[in-house]
Amino acid sequence: MGDRVDREEVRKANDIHVLDYLHSKGESMERQGHYYRHPEHDSLVIKDSGHWYWNSRSKGGYGAISFAREYYDLTFQDAVRDVNAQDHSQTFAKEAERHTAKEFAYPLHHEVETQKNISRYLTDERKLDPKIIADLIRNDLLAEDKLKNGIFKWKDSEGKVVGGDRQGTVKMNNKRGSFKQILANSKEDGGFRLDIGSPNKIALFESPIDALSYFELKRPENIRLLSMSGLKDQSATAGIRDLIKDCKERGAIVEQVIFAVDNDAAGEQFVNRWSTYLTNFEVEKPKNKDWNIDLVEAKTMTKQLEPKKAVELER
Repeated sequence: MGDRVDREEVRKANDIHVLDYLHSKGESMERQGHYYRHPEHDSLVIKDSGHWYWNSRSKGGYGAISFAREYYDLTFQDAVRDVNAQDHSQTFAKEAERHTAKEFAYPLHHEVETQKNISRYLTDERKLDPKIIADLIRNDLLAEDKLKNGIFKWKDSEGKVVGGDRQGTVKMNNKRGSFKQILANSKEDGGFRLDIGSPNKIALFESPIDALSYFELKRPENIRLLSMSGLKDQSATAGIRDLIKDCKERGAIVEQVIFAVDNDAAGEQFVNRWSTYLTNFEVEKPKNKDWNIDLVEAKTMTKQLEPKKAVELER
């Protein structure tokens, strides 16, 4: 008989929208008009109808089962089981279809007064300095929602919130290890940014946590740290353009563009593509895959080297 799933299991999996499946898996999708795009695979798009296309692979299909088979490299039976195993209590796809306004509106009503869960996650799991986390909260760049997710707010030069990254604080069994999502209708070319001093340089990252990890490791001065929430040309272009404008208003010039993306094939391709457009740029690669892994490694080594406190034994 072999490995089989029954007809009812298949029917149940077919009824689940592919976007609800991805939401439950902690995958981040960005709404762009009538379709969604994956921030790390910009040729992967999903329509409201449930049809998906992965243009760089010349693949496509309909529904969660076919997507799970291609994206997670599962057999048909395992794909059906994985789709049905997720918590689909939230109807992300249906909610997204109701968003008709293109302009971003920050969901302030989802915020809670405390930031204890995201603070604990960033300090304990990601090993970031608690002082950095406190500064972000004080400057209204980091919040927490009712589902215990952290919100990294995207602010423009006028201080207006134009988007945000939602970061889960609980481990999940997915490629990223935790829930990640870009808030609906976030500015397409926006991103989380942090200004240090009077910025005349800009460094580009793939996530807010990588940008913060780089800052803690390097302690750079007079720089703008910008997360593209992936590898997005439009975010890099807008980030450089905005810094040129801000510098011009201060009578300064942009001295340098720093590419500090992940140390992998996708990051290298991104830098190579941009190197044909820029002349004054620098590439700073993390030693490991990303800057947070470097930070965690550095903190772990420091702790191991600390002298152990003498313990006086009772006699």
